[in-house]
Amino acid sequence: MKTVNVRELRSGIPHLRDLLEKEHELLLVSNGQAVARILPAPRKRHLPSLAQHRARMDVVSVPGEVLVREERDRR
Repeated sequence: MKTVNVRELRSGIPHLRDLLEKEHELLLVSNGQAVARILPAPRKRHLPSLAQHRARMDVVSVPGEVLVREERDRR
């Protein structure tokens, strides 16, 4: 973990991505006191398509609101 003061951070913003890739974590200090920890943002996960899942589902001929109403009336 690299320690960076506010002045260094402001002047080095263009190189922040490279520094984070190298160090994986930065500790921001002001007047010798740690004030923040900077971490790289998590990468976006790839979510699979739901098309195959939907294709396997049975088609319901009765609308959902009718099914819900029937269930409520039975209670």
